[in-house]
Amino acid sequence: MPIFTGDQSANTLAGSASADTMSGLGGADTLNGGDGADTLYGHSAGASSAINVSVFATGFSQPVAAAATAADPGFLYVVEKASGIIWRVDAASGARTTFLDIPNAQFLADGERGVLGLAFHPEYESNGRFFVCLTDAQGDIQVREYTRSANPAVANTTFSVVIEVPKQTGESNHNGGWIGFSPEDGYLYIATGDGGGGGDPGNRAQNLNDLLGKILRIDVDGDDFPTDSARNYAIPDDNPFVGIAGADEIWMSGVRNPWRNAFDPRNGDLRR
Repeated sequence: MPIFTGDQSANTLAGSASADTMSGLGGADTLNGGDGADTLYGHSAGASSAINVSVFATGFSQPVAAAATAADPGFLYVVEKASGIIWRVDAASGARTTFLDIPNAQFLADGERGVLGLAFHPEYESNGRFFVCLTDAQGDIQVREYTRSANPAVANTTFSVVIEVPKQTGESNHNGGWIGFSPEDGYLYIATGDGGGGGDPGNRAQNLNDLLGKILRIDVDGDDFPTDSARNYAIPDDNPFVGIAGADEIWMSGVRNPWRNAFDPRNGDLRR
């Protein structure tokens, strides 16, 4: 089992095809494992160092998502699943104010349902557009577009539906709910669960004509469906099922319940 050990400077350590043990030690290191089952330490393998954490803010009710925007430095936006409130939290003091309060009658919040995801448009500073993923009053997965009001600390309560994914399963679980913009292509990625029920009894995740159990990829700056008020987006030309059998919105299929993902800001890779 190869052992790679850095020193006190900034090292770049690349693993082999074996099961490697990599220790960065003191510098700002980049550790890249190989094909084996690797163990990576940011410090020496035998050190007693620990990851230190501190309380950012407290007192939330079922917080499930958070997002930030470069257009509002020093603030974090926190989503509460069942209340429908999106808080604007001051990172320095922890003080918070209501950015958006979605009426409870507009969504279901039992089980795994609720207000589940938040993403700011890459051009939020200039266009004030942001997006929320929730389970609507019928239990369907819905992505909405909202806008910032004249007061940048408060959102407008009016919205438009960008996309809706019918569940029609009667189950409250496996809604997915994460949404995010790729730093590479600027498209909105939407994670949908398989609809629940345990073991995907409807085989929806493998059904390429069903948007459940998928990662969807859409262009919110275009509209390929101008006569459909519930489909306010365009399809990227390089989505994998454009021009062949399968729903054009699909970017990845066969997922169970992609709850939280993230784009790697260094290279744009989608991770979970």
